[in-house]
Amino acid sequence: MDNLLDRVFPPKYDFYAMLNQQARLNAQGVEALFNWLRDASAMESSALQQEFKVADEIRMDLEQKLVDAFTTPFDRGDIYSISIGMNKVIEYAESTLLSMQAYDMAANPVIIGMVAILKEGTDQFAAAVSCLKADPVQTESFIARIRQTHDRIEQQYRDAMSAVFKSQDPMEALRQREVYHHIKDASAYLDSAVDVLHKIVVRLT
Repeated sequence: MDNLLDRVFPPKYDFYAMLNQQARLNAQGVEALFNWLRDASAMESSALQQEFKVADEIRMDLEQKLVDAFTTPFDRGDIYSISIGMNKVIEYAESTLLSMQAYDMAANPVIIGMVAILKEGTDQFAAAVSCLKADPVQTESFIARIRQTHDRIEQQYRDAMSAVFKSQDPMEALRQREVYHHIKDASAYLDSAVDVLHKIVVRLT
């Protein structure tokens, strides 16, 4: 039935390419945050926020084309969900930056370590999406590793919060908890996007 619809109503948009572009820009945005955390002088925060803005614009363009498209290569609800999940990752990456600036908080080993793992996850997610059209089985091979990055961030968060709760400075503890939580939330949304990606793979194979 899908092949028949494709012949009668040729696909107007390449959603594989658009998801691939969004995943790649997400990975670039998280990498830029990681580099900024390691050396803030290497990139102005305004340039970093521009990275986040471009990723968000790609998401909005995809959603508009999704409304306009008659046919899609797989369930349009899954396309929407995976795009929103990726967008939430970049939103919380930006929230990490904005919170650190608002609270005048310098990067510490916990923040850098958590974002390093998040970067690993978004890099692998981008690689997984890039081969979804040509080889969904190859995409499947990335799923477990991406999920492991979320588990590792959760563990780092718990360890960090254990130390925070022992702090003698409650205001500093609150500031740290806020920033750590943004990174954990970014990881949680990446994990949700992986679930959608896995569902797509199951349906394609």
